[in-house]
Amino acid sequence: MTLTRRLLGSFFEVATLILHPVFGDPCHGSNRSQGQGDRKERCVVTSDELIYWACGSSVLEEEDERGVAHIVEHLAFSATKKYTNHDIVKFLESVGAEFGACQNAVTSSDDTVYELFVPVDKPELLSQAISVLAEFSSEVRVSTDDLEKERGAVMEEYRGNRNANGRMQDAHWVLMMEGSKYADRLPIGLEKVIRTVPSEVVKQFYRKWYHLHNMAVIAVGDFSDTQSVVELIRTHFGPKSSAHDPLPIPHFPVPSHEEPRFSCFVESEAAGSAVMISYKMSVDELKTVKDYKDLLTESMFLYALNQRLFKISRRKDPPYFSCSAAADVLVRPVKAYMITSSCKEKCTIEALESMLIEVARIRLHGFSEREISVVRALLMSEVESAYLERDQMQSSSLRDEYLQHFLRNEPVVGIEYEAQLQKTILPQGSISPWDDEHIPEEIVSIKPNPGNIVQELEFSNIEVTELILSNGMRVCYKCTDFFDDQV
Repeated sequence: MTLTRRLLGSFFEVATLILHPVFGDPCHGSNRSQGQGDRKERCVVTSDELIYWACGSSVLEEEDERGVAHIVEHLAFSATKKYTNHDIVKFLESVGAEFGACQNAVTSSDDTVYELFVPVDKPELLSQAISVLAEFSSEVRVSTDDLEKERGAVMEEYRGNRNANGRMQDAHWVLMMEGSKYADRLPIGLEKVIRTVPSEVVKQFYRKWYHLHNMAVIAVGDFSDTQSVVELIRTHFGPKSSAHDPLPIPHFPVPSHEEPRFSCFVESEAAGSAVMISYKMSVDELKTVKDYKDLLTESMFLYALNQRLFKISRRKDPPYFSCSAAADVLVRPVKAYMITSSCKEKCTIEALESMLIEVARIRLHGFSEREISVVRALLMSEVESAYLERDQMQSSSLRDEYLQHFLRNEPVVGIEYEAQLQKTILPQGSISPWDDEHIPEEIVSIKPNPGNIVQELEFSNIEVTELILSNGMRVCYKCTDFFDDQV
């Protein structure tokens, strides 16, 4: 059985249920630097941003702390030992950085992320931004007055999440996480806790989980001198200290279940009907070439499945408006394969049947050779394009690669090695010859007579050339050097 078919077999087991949910200080070359201590807290610097991760997440909260991790996130921007009266917000606004809900910080079940956008061409601004992150690590001020000022902002987010989509997402999360602590630790918390939790409880949570031993710093950007960035990080983080020995970060398992779970969420305010099939499984670490091959097989499978689902949505009287499949890490120990569709009202059963039938068809017959060749060509094209444009890569891509290395211990191999791996792995494998449709080799059998260019105009002020063709069509083009492999 091929790798693809093996993955499909396990996937179908899932599709019949709503099912089971993981999650150094070296200097990296090419004008990008990375400094890292022990894991659990991160700071990322790119050409125009800083990101800082802390392990104070919602799953660590006790019953009387539900929502405190999110409150700490808000308090960090309010006041620290060095910055008071929302000085951090004023600093961000002074350098033209974005500031607002979900733009500078996000609290999830497993971590809290702080994000600052600053230009790195001015060393003093970069230094101040790193100073702010260092303050977050151990100097957030948690007074009664500070807390009272932030309760309203936190409650506003809480109310904003109480719409139809929010309620349905929360209900689905509880169903997926049933039997684990994650089910009762939605990051937004409880209204009662947000309104009444005392400052001492918030301070205790902050001191307990924001520990320097659990921190790391990563820097990525167009730095002229990477070592100077490393020194800035050491300068601002070096003097910080924690009051006690670090507590081990607990592991919260999500139990599996033999029988499928299902639920119907009825929301009068919902904009439409939707069906979701989820299959939970343990997260595997990505360490070896075989692991990477399995990940690539998963990507090929999802690409091919999504092509199938898209074709079905374009039929006459389709069972759903749209449908797509994806894989995602839900919480540290668990990932999920998910198929989601939107459909007409009262057509959820028809949509569900169509989704399951298609997965069953793939389990029995696999994909056609043409489907696999299309996916293979698409993945090859993507990695070749990324390789050719490696010198123009967005710093956020590098940041995300370091992030996965930190959170999930994935290796940072670089686009050169990854391109080599894909070119070696993708041509391998065999597939079932099954197919259910015939596509002609040539869609247009009679070629039209070619035309010609009748006039060429130059607009030197904007560096644009206009061509007028014999059929009257006008074509404008401009040459740029933004990307080496894109038109």
